[in-house]
Amino acid sequence: MKQNIKTIDYEWLTKPTGDPFADTGGYVIRYLWDLYPDKDIDELVEFVTKIYVNDWDAKLNTFFLNSKITQPAFKGDKKISETIKYFDSLIKETGKSETGYCRITGRNAKLFDAGRDNSIMSGSGTFINFHHYLENGLKLSKEALIRMHFVPLGSLLLSGKVALLKSNDEALSYFFVENNIKNNLANIRNGLKEGVVKSEFKNPANAIFDFVQKVITQISTYKTLDGKASLSLYHFTNFGASPEIEIYQLPATVFLFYSYCHKINYKEDWLNFVRSYYSNSKNKGASYNREDETFKVEKKDEIESINYDEYKTWTNRVYNKLLSGQSIVPEFLQWSKKGNVLHFDIIRVYQQNIRNMKKETIDKILELADFIIKDRSEDEIKKLISKLNGASKAQDLRRFLLSLVSENYNKDNKKPIITVKDYTDYLFSDSGNTGELRDVLLIAIYQKMHELNLKVEIPEEIIENVEQ
Repeated sequence: MKQNIKTIDYEWLTKPTGDPFADTGGYVIRYLWDLYPDKDIDELVEFVTKIYVNDWDAKLNTFFLNSKITQPAFKGDKKISETIKYFDSLIKETGKSETGYCRITGRNAKLFDAGRDNSIMSGSGTFINFHHYLENGLKLSKEALIRMHFVPLGSLLLSGKVALLKSNDEALSYFFVENNIKNNLANIRNGLKEGVVKSEFKNPANAIFDFVQKVITQISTYKTLDGKASLSLYHFTNFGASPEIEIYQLPATVFLFYSYCHKINYKEDWLNFVRSYYSNSKNKGASYNREDETFKVEKKDEIESINYDEYKTWTNRVYNKLLSGQSIVPEFLQWSKKGNVLHFDIIRVYQQNIRNMKKETIDKILELADFIIKDRSEDEIKKLISKLNGASKAQDLRRFLLSLVSENYNKDNKKPIITVKDYTDYLFSDSGNTGELRDVLLIAIYQKMHELNLKVEIPEEIIENVEQ
């Protein structure tokens, strides 16, 4: 790549900074230099500027407010010439500047004003109280400001707002931006000039898990569960008088759990489970069919089948809960009660790694499930499950488990079913969740019945939350 401009610190045009916007711009520059090694940074600025103006009709209002490109007073080529003129003043350091430490790179360098016209979500001169010492804006180096200009090419639109993704694994951050650049450039080549590429999804949860799906199928490190990454999705608009941003966090534990569920032994069970929880207000009453992995809905006295390519854009309760840190144990239980198979390893990994349930607790739950089912008639199993379903208070669950202790003792079994240590450390410890304990025990019972091909008709009951 060409590096002939002496006033530019080329390393800081692509070096990771931790700032999601500057890093996205840096990844775009890196990609374009691989694509056009004969272009210097001023030529790349001109290249993307012409894309923004000529191909996207200057539709960058979600990124920049009253920039040289979005400024209504400038028309056509004037937008391009004024933008190039501005960046030329940065590169040659002829614009107003001061010496200090850049807020993004941390370098001691010449600093320039950064407002909503040339950076993202940074405030502006209109609201000088947003900045230290009532300055006109943030103080950034020219390299940081140049990087901001490239952000749109590495972005996508999600429900009308910009979506950027940042990971603690730089390879994943680059992978996200690289895909967006390719899609944006492909749209231009194909004559689609509507601006930044639009996501097929309508909500952040689906978009994030679709990205994780791409990662675990396309990047070798993540196919073997060796990669551990967290993700942050920045969903924002810098438009007009209503700039806003929401940040969605996907912890490494959830990323790893999702990857684990796609191992060959568990993938079919997991996909059937998670796909059954898609829903859509326009298709109320649609029910999931495990046989062909479609949703069936009655319309005009006919049964219509909706395939995955269509319903994958619907809201998914499981994805939303995983993203917001809510428990999906109720969904596991509901799925199991319907007689569906779900490998218990999925439950185990979820409980241990995300819900922080002790391994010994899960082992004891499985032992209790065996005890409840073994050598019992259908009626006896049905009564015990109904009793467990009705344990709406912590004291009810304790009483239920203590009844199992008494029964085990009266059978003259040499090994106790629950020891004092089990009771105090693993079942009812101070850090335990009694409601989740009961629900996981119910799941274990249903799954063991499925494995043993036991068909016990359990009446539909509303399972109440257990009072702690």
